[in-house]
Amino acid sequence: MALALLEDWCRIMSVDEQKSLMVTGIPVGCEEAEIQEVLQDTLKALGRYRLLGKIVRKQENTSAVLLELLGDADVSEIPREVQGKGGVWKVVFKTPNQDAEFLERLHLFLEKEGQTVQGMYRALGHEGASPGAAPCLSPELLAQVVGQAVAHAPQPLLPMRYRKLRLFSGNSVPGPEEDSFEVWLSQAEEIVREWPVSESEKKRWLAESLRGPALDFLRILQADDPSVSVQESVEAFQQVFGSLESRRASQVRYLKTYQAEGEKVSAYVLRLEMLLRRAVEKRAIPKNIADHVRLEQVLAGASLSESLWCRLRELRDQAHYPGFLELMRVIREEEEEEAAYENEKNDEHDDPDDEYGHWHKEPIY
Repeated sequence: MALALLEDWCRIMSVDEQKSLMVTGIPVGCEEAEIQEVLQDTLKALGRYRLLGKIVRKQENTSAVLLELLGDADVSEIPREVQGKGGVWKVVFKTPNQDAEFLERLHLFLEKEGQTVQGMYRALGHEGASPGAAPCLSPELLAQVVGQAVAHAPQPLLPMRYRKLRLFSGNSVPGPEEDSFEVWLSQAEEIVREWPVSESEKKRWLAESLRGPALDFLRILQADDPSVSVQESVEAFQQVFGSLESRRASQVRYLKTYQAEGEKVSAYVLRLEMLLRRAVEKRAIPKNIADHVRLEQVLAGASLSESLWCRLRELRDQAHYPGFLELMRVIREEEEEEAAYENEKNDEHDDPDDEYGHWHKEPIY
């Protein structure tokens, strides 16, 4: 963003962006003389320059100045930051080969993903140039096109391609190229949640990451139910290969978590929710009874006012087990009512003579 600001500012001022630099992070109240004093000392190796303008960056509550270098300065002599009033000021400049570096990085990234600039250009559907001309596009145009497309696209623009996962065998001692179950599981869950590819493709990636007993187990699952989904397969792997000890530990930790002294009930429930979700993820607590378990633990582990206790007991007696947000709403309402009542009581007892006020009578002449 800072580099884009520099380029736009140079364009407005009609100066060469390769011979200009911008200094940001300057306190708003810093006078021009103070700025010049700092820059003259830190940028003296660059030779002569002139200060073209100063702007205020409201979002950051700082100022920035634009400088034009009047000689042939050595880029290696330009510092990345200078010590100025209020802290460190950042120096933003554009190196002569920065455009080429950007294009090179873009080509390497696309090559790694099995794509080309032409393919990306076709996927973006940018009008005004042919796919054959895509490699010659300027970095500015590429950045603009990609930025606009990403901002408006609900799904990734480039077709998802094969991404090799780390291996998991299910053996007690993982091999040198294999991951532990917990690490492998995080990748498998990412496939289920986020990868925008077909179910069959997800199944293929999952199978290719397995070896030994783990692969045998997947084949058993698929033989018993050929339509088993990737989500169901991952859940079955958690039951068979997941740590029973950690599962039991997460369950016990949740059930033994009580409200701390001085802690609000709402804060306790929020802390409790993190533990509950962790226990559900480890299948220590079934997801379909999580709301029931949450309410029971709050009734057992929190110090509730009589009003809140009756309200939550009523929900339980009606077999209505609220979700996390609904439960928090009920608790916050009660907490606010209690706080308002306490404030009224304090106002009444602060000054017993307040009904008549405190009058300092002056003598009447």
